[in-house]
Amino acid sequence: MYPFGTLPDNLIAFSRFLRHVHAFRIGPGEIHDAARALEIVDLTDERTVRDALRPILSGTLRDATIFDRAFTEFFFPGPPGVPQSDLPRPRGEIDPDAGGVEDIVQRRLATDDAEAEEGLHADGDAIAPLEIAEREAAAPALGVRSSYSPFAADSSESPELTSVDAQWRDAARSFVRRLHLGLTRRWRLSARGRRFDLRRTLRASLQTGGEPLTARWLRRPRRTPRLVLLVDGSRSMSEYAQTALTLGVAIATSTTRVEVFTFSTALQRVTGDVRRAAAGETRRLERLHHAWAGGTSIGACLGDFLRRFGDRMVGRDTVVMIASDGLDVGAPDMLRDAMRDLHRRSAGVVWLNPLLETPGYEPTACGMRAARPYISTFASVNDAASLARLSRMVHLRAR
Repeated sequence: MYPFGTLPDNLIAFSRFLRHVHAFRIGPGEIHDAARALEIVDLTDERTVRDALRPILSGTLRDATIFDRAFTEFFFPGPPGVPQSDLPRPRGEIDPDAGGVEDIVQRRLATDDAEAEEGLHADGDAIAPLEIAEREAAAPALGVRSSYSPFAADSSESPELTSVDAQWRDAARSFVRRLHLGLTRRWRLSARGRRFDLRRTLRASLQTGGEPLTARWLRRPRRTPRLVLLVDGSRSMSEYAQTALTLGVAIATSTTRVEVFTFSTALQRVTGDVRRAAAGETRRLERLHHAWAGGTSIGACLGDFLRRFGDRMVGRDTVVMIASDGLDVGAPDMLRDAMRDLHRRSAGVVWLNPLLETPGYEPTACGMRAARPYISTFASVNDAASLARLSRMVHLRAR
């Protein structure tokens, strides 16, 4: 199955094949994530290897649809039933007897696409993200999107936030208004209250010579929800993440109690930019670094959010919204623990998965299976109309 001698040789060559032959957009960040995934799967099981690499190396729906064919083309060339050792070598393939596979691979990478090797050490060990960032900072720009390099992404690919139209604003207003969390514990003065306030009534009567001309009433106001929107900006979400950010801008036009984050392999708070966009400014998010257009570490990023912001942002009045396809390359236990904590602390977790619009889709990915028990509402939002529908579907706990 494997044409080259070592794991990094095969991974680098396959990544180059996808880029040059099938126009995949793969950088060192994706290679790093793929290496991590292959460390924990059975490399002798072709289906397992294929399933592990597909969500990492396929950045768009178009990539995902042709990945299996490209995988077969590279690892199983020639007619079925012919042993791979009997097939003629593809042009430019390394001859294992010509001076050592690793040395030749390194020479080819140095003279061709040097960026592909930066995701791996020569001995096959994955490089830490910080080390990759340091190496890339000193190197020329790679020209391909990388989840670990703040210099590799073209600023034209950075998400842009703009003001939303009336349909989005109306849908967001309806959505926020329909979030019923129950009533506050404190009673407040209200002309339409249900509880008679004798003390305030007597105090007001002093202005009319002791005659209680105006009764004072109290009521318990509705609790105002806080919303936290976490947008998966990884490559597999590239066609939907912009819509999720538009959702954040729309919500910010209806309430000031909203926080917005993006994440890929790291977490980035973008609330300030979202609020400015809601006020009419055009904002381009140019410094997202590891929080956009890379791999997907949902569990790690949610855990980071809880550690850094959980105590002051997540409480009994908080509605947590996660916009993600659930294709996580991290450990399922990490995502499960983070989701359990979010569910326990908040009024509810709304998971917006764009794949729900795909006919026949079933949430069978490891990430979605780990998260599902802790999701209050499972839906998708692709436009203002679907946000209006979501406002009638949300299930929350009143505590």
